Amino acid sequence: MLRPLTAIALLTGCATAISDCPRLVSYSLVEQQQAADELAALPIGSVVAKMVADYGVVRNEIRECRRGL
Repeated sequence: MLRPLTAIALLTGCATAISDCPRLVSYSLVEQQQAADELAALPIGSVVAKMVADYGVVRNEIRECRRGL
């Protein structure tokens, strides 16, 4: 009986990990192109550009989190 309980405990741990990874919002190619155009129009050193770059890092971290599931 110990083995099934161990398996259940391990699977429950995995289920918890799934809920810990946020979902990514999907953007269409048109939206991605518009965002790229708008980003390119920002002045050099723009704080908004830095924030978008930080957001890109967070999205990559979420992808890695979801890959580990």
